[in-house]
Amino acid sequence: MKGFFLFSHSKLRFLALLLFLLTLEFSSLSAQTTELFLPFPETWNKETSNASIDPSASPTNANLNTNPNSSVSSGSKTLTSVSTETKAETPGVSTTSGNQTSVTKSKPVEKKKKKKEVVDPSQASFQKGKAYLTRDQKKSAESEFADSYGKEGDAAKFSRVENTNLFGLDGKEKESTGLVEKQEDPDLKIKTQFELARSLDRIGNPDSEEKAYKEYLKLVTEFPKHPELTPRSHYAMAVLLIRRKEFRSAAHQLVSVLKNFKESPEFLPAHYYLGKIYESSWDERDLERSLKYYQLYMNGMEGKTAVPGYDFRKETRERLRVLGSSI
Repeated sequence: MKGFFLFSHSKLRFLALLLFLLTLEFSSLSAQTTELFLPFPETWNKETSNASIDPSASPTNANLNTNPNSSVSSGSKTLTSVSTETKAETPGVSTTSGNQTSVTKSKPVEKKKKKKEVVDPSQASFQKGKAYLTRDQKKSAESEFADSYGKEGDAAKFSRVENTNLFGLDGKEKESTGLVEKQEDPDLKIKTQFELARSLDRIGNPDSEEKAYKEYLKLVTEFPKHPELTPRSHYAMAVLLIRRKEFRSAAHQLVSVLKNFKESPEFLPAHYYLGKIYESSWDERDLERSLKYYQLYMNGMEGKTAVPGYDFRKETRERLRVLGSSI
């Protein structure tokens, strides 16, 4: 009986020990399941370790504040993280620390004053004049251009150019000459002079042609050499003189183009007109020289696009055919 009691007692002690060990293991497992592991322990401190965590929130968002202007609540305390740069650069930012609040007053934004648009008083009349010209209403155009340069705006100088041309077409060379003299810009001055000569040339009678020749001659002798208008004036004088059958003087003007303005659009057409001159009936008629100039024109035009008004290839081919069979 005593042995049975000892066995039973030992068994009970074993069962108690086993139960105790199981209890410890269960407690350990229970503790492990309830322990919170934070992903960024270096950002955690004593003050925030006891804070209540919303289990539905992301661990990263709960422990790492990425917005420098946002606030994080911990218990009854509020921590505001505002960068120094943000405080310095952002006007009107209010920061809270404990019960103290500091407000940075923002400076009023200064509105940039818009520059007043400067209206050219001569522009409207200039545009009206150009519009009248498109309808061939020359008198109305003259009136508007005169009104434009009477107001002395930026468009006035261009209005003078236009009226110089119109006055020239009306045979009013004195009025045109006066407009040329009033041009202060050197480039526009020579352009105005050219318009005067060209307008007189376009009238087409012997008297206006003589006046046009004088204005062209004035341009090439009294004005600075212009890369565009000087060769055009020489060329225009030559064509005018050919019409008047003054072949020697015409050849003289064309040779000036060949010698001095090899890059101008008039260079190759000058060869054509020299061929035409030496084919014409006058004291120095020379068909072989004429043939030579025609051939030089065709050789120079090979592979090139002719400038409108300067394309004489069709006429030159015909003259080469005729001269080649007659020589």
